[in-house]
Amino acid sequence: MTLTTSGATVVSAPVLYEASRRAITLAAEDLWPGRGAILGPQCPSVTSYVCQVRLSGQELYAKYGWLSASLVSVLRGARGTWADVQEAQDPYVKSADLLTRREYQHLEFLQELGRPRVGEPVGLNGGVLFTRAVAGTTVAEELAARPWDTEVLLDSVLLCLGELHCEAGAGYLRQAWPIAERSILDVFARKFRGPAAARYIADLGRDSLILEDERAAVVDLLGNAVRRLLRLTGAVRPRQRAAVFGDLKPEHVYLSGHRLTFIDPALQWAAGPEPDVAKLVGRTLLLGLCHHELRAERQITEGVVAVLSRHAQSHRPCDRAERLREVMVLWLMDTVNILSTCLSASADFPLTSSQQVLVSQARRIAAVVERVSGLLVGSASGLSLLDAVFHEVEHTAPDPR
Repeated sequence: MTLTTSGATVVSAPVLYEASRRAITLAAEDLWPGRGAILGPQCPSVTSYVCQVRLSGQELYAKYGWLSASLVSVLRGARGTWADVQEAQDPYVKSADLLTRREYQHLEFLQELGRPRVGEPVGLNGGVLFTRAVAGTTVAEELAARPWDTEVLLDSVLLCLGELHCEAGAGYLRQAWPIAERSILDVFARKFRGPAAARYIADLGRDSLILEDERAAVVDLLGNAVRRLLRLTGAVRPRQRAAVFGDLKPEHVYLSGHRLTFIDPALQWAAGPEPDVAKLVGRTLLLGLCHHELRAERQITEGVVAVLSRHAQSHRPCDRAERLREVMVLWLMDTVNILSTCLSASADFPLTSSQQVLVSQARRIAAVVERVSGLLVGSASGLSLLDAVFHEVEHTAPDPR
């Protein structure tokens, strides 16, 4: 379906996808002339166009983005009409600010740093980033298969990021361009600050398959949470003396044997590891909330709470409550970010299976976010907040009968 904004035709999905595939095909032919690169089907992604590429028996992945914006935003018309997008895309692809150029740079740096281990970058051309496919299963898949190991899995991921979170990682970013477009705080501000935010929230889920009364409840709950989180922005430390992986989701970490490999870095400045902790545990908790078994959900939630508790205990006693509060504010912001993005997608947008479940569970997730945000602006603090999170997840669980 072609969307319209104020009577002007904006981007249709088939046109955007075909243009993306054309760019990937041209980039592959330019990098490997005569090698017969074969493009596979589109891989679900809300941020960039991603597909598999077969090249002389090798399995690669190609990523192509539009104007540093998510595909959902472009299709919604946030960057103007299709003519506007095309006009801006060519200079963007040639600019030093190109997001895939920075990601290629980050992959090369992380390979040099040695830990965390990352997927191998194969080439960058015409705005298209090519990486080699990574063997193994994702941590998200492992969590679904063995939720009782949540604490161990999350701890192993964070342990691998120790060298990035320390001085070596911070030193690198002093000479490189971070990918602030993936910052939890920056994404939240772009979505929910300014005059367009109220309309954006009011329209959430309008093109999805959820019922209207459910949609109205989700909009109300998220609206309350957003207003509170905007007031809580000051809980995130402004100092920038550390580096973080940035887009640390369970889907972005592969396990092969006992070895972890990370994909899709979005290195950023931060005051500490809290943004990585927040995104990892927050996305893990969403996987738990969307699990089809209540026992598995409880095991994942308990693992998340244990990891958060240990992270808080790793700080000096005088800093524990403040650092835990920062993680929780970032966790709620990231949850609102991804939930609102999925709700903004049209019913035929290629969401992942977990994102489809996320939309179907939108009311419950919005209720958890709304209630925990209320606790954060209230008197609750310190480790008592973790007990409150567990209580809210339990409180909103469906009746097993």
